[in-house]
Amino acid sequence: MPRRYWARAYRLVGTGLAIIALAAGPARADVTYKTEFKGVEGDLRTTLDSVSQLVALQDRKPPTVAALYRRGLNDLSRLKAVLESQGYYDAGVELAIDRKKAPVTATVNIQLGPRYKLGRIRIVTPHGDLDAQDPKYGLGLKPGDPALAQAVIDAEAKLLTYHLDHGYPLAKVSERRVVVDTGTKTMDVTYNFDPGLEANFGAVSVSGLKRLDPNYVRRRVIWKPGQTYDQRVVDQTNQRLVATGLFGAIKVAPETKVASNGAVPMNITLAERALRTLSAGGAYDTSEGIEGTLGWEYRNLWGEAENLKASAVVGQSDNGAKLTFTRPDFLATDQDFVANVAFDNALQDAFRTISQTASIGLNRRFNNQLTGGIALQAEHARINEITDTRVYTLVGIPVTVARDTSDDPLNPSKGERLSLTVTPYLRPLGSNLTYIQALGTATHYQSLDRNKKFILAWEGQLGTSFGTSLQSIPKDHRFFAGGGGSVRGFGFQRAGPLDAGGNPIGGRSLAETSVELRMRVSQSIGIVPFYDAGTDYASPLPDFSSKIYQGVGIGVRYFSAIGPVRLDIATPLNPHSSGDSPIQVYVSIGQAF
Repeated sequence: MPRRYWARAYRLVGTGLAIIALAAGPARADVTYKTEFKGVEGDLRTTLDSVSQLVALQDRKPPTVAALYRRGLNDLSRLKAVLESQGYYDAGVELAIDRKKAPVTATVNIQLGPRYKLGRIRIVTPHGDLDAQDPKYGLGLKPGDPALAQAVIDAEAKLLTYHLDHGYPLAKVSERRVVVDTGTKTMDVTYNFDPGLEANFGAVSVSGLKRLDPNYVRRRVIWKPGQTYDQRVVDQTNQRLVATGLFGAIKVAPETKVASNGAVPMNITLAERALRTLSAGGAYDTSEGIEGTLGWEYRNLWGEAENLKASAVVGQSDNGAKLTFTRPDFLATDQDFVANVAFDNALQDAFRTISQTASIGLNRRFNNQLTGGIALQAEHARINEITDTRVYTLVGIPVTVARDTSDDPLNPSKGERLSLTVTPYLRPLGSNLTYIQALGTATHYQSLDRNKKFILAWEGQLGTSFGTSLQSIPKDHRFFAGGGGSVRGFGFQRAGPLDAGGNPIGGRSLAETSVELRMRVSQSIGIVPFYDAGTDYASPLPDFSSKIYQGVGIGVRYFSAIGPVRLDIATPLNPHSSGDSPIQVYVSIGQAF
């Protein structure tokens, strides 16, 4: 029998005897231990940490040292696979348990050995080899580079993506063959690739619809007949269909054969969502109390995706209802006609108001990220401003533009959101006042690690009003800071100047900022420390030499099927001299921003 088989047999016998010896020793309940890696450092050490069960289960103490040893043995093949994926095919991995130390130490000794390098790289097609070093493919592989498994996998995806994006709808990689040569310490890679026929976009068929007009779907299609096939525009079309909210399932794909005229027919298969949706939600915070919301939506009223949405809010500080009608593709594709009416009865510390609002306008989607809108809006209200009561009418023309590059509407991990709304209120239209009000918001999300467990989120807001005095602006149209969606730690609208009675005054301008570190500690639980700062100002522009109110706190997020459930607890860092509550609690669905 060859010597290497005897060596393997000795190792197996030795491992078995070690387990028996450990099991035969004195039992140790709930063994506290630590894990050490020797022979590796830096990013490689971090990667091994992330896959090691010894590390991941360290808080789940094994009942005996023998159980710890078995846990470590189960780790060895996993760690060996990671090392091979990094090019260390000759690496040795051994486990040692030192039960004499306190805590017990599980040491993984690693001998890396030489790092293998890429050798020959081939792309084999039915019509001959392609040049793997052609920069247009962007494979990122060249002979002599470290033999990284992920780089080889990524290169395959890049090869396929290039052809799908440049006219080859049926391109496919039939096999990826990797040969590791232990003699030369190299790894050869061969991709068996069939690009298929080059094609243009052909006829579009729409199937699966029961009520919606197929022409509405066809108007969402970005490509033109005869245009060179490009998977990127196929994906963009899919995104546009998703954004309508009308479908439960969407598939946009070419047929499996290119026609004799060089065109590939396109199939769009859809499953419509239920026409009606009923929704409910709730929120609580220390200053505003409990609030419940109820919504009802009717999609696709007459077969052209017309939408009717009704919502109501009932709470301790706000009660109201709103009805919104949307007619898509009004006068142009991706342009919606929107009309709404709203009634509100707000009971705030700063004011009491009963108002009625109506508006009509157009919303435009310029692309997947950029939207804009303009409307004519009229509001009539009776407001009790604590010291006075007035009845007013404001007629304005709100103009909005927004850009959203974030990757998730409910729990983003990267990207930005920018929005600006400018509303001129004009006497010639019937308004009691002429002035201009504007509010801009910027939000940024940045993942700090590959697994998106640590996300830094920042939001800033600036608001301004000019053309009239602070006293002329009704309190329910002034800017206020403080509360669950503003400067946490302060009561609702209370992160700003107060009058002699301790009631918020409100301002003509506003400046706020918030920073959160969103840390995911498990699949369903997250911890969020945060810092908020800001205030409202009597001047038309923020005066940063004035007092800026600040709050800090900690939050818990439960990641449910409908989005994150938020619990935030905050305290003011610089409360009013008259005193603010030391603790504010906020509960709602969704992230703070």
